[in-house]
Amino acid sequence: MNTRYFHLVIKWRRVRNKISELRENGCWLEDQTEVKRKVRDFFKARFNIGDRPQVKLDNAFFNIISYEDNGMLVERITEEEVKNAVWNCDSSKSP
Repeated sequence: MNTRYFHLVIKWRRVRNKISELRENGCWLEDQTEVKRKVRDFFKARFNIGDRPQVKLDNAFFNIISYEDNGMLVERITEEEVKNAVWNCDSSKSP
């Protein structure tokens, strides 16, 4: 619910999670545009694909589903089948 408490918690989390300054090479950066740029550059470098070896799946073998099993998986399901599956669930399980 959008209660007063909910909005106070959201405001508190924003304040707590905000990066207002950043330390780089012994100096504190307080300018918000500079902090944003440094954070963006850090994650760009971190997730740059070029500096990591690429995974190749040339000789990987995967299990293949048969045409019969695939046909069973994509065929229409009746309401009765769904009802039976739900009612047959253990009482401690979520349907």
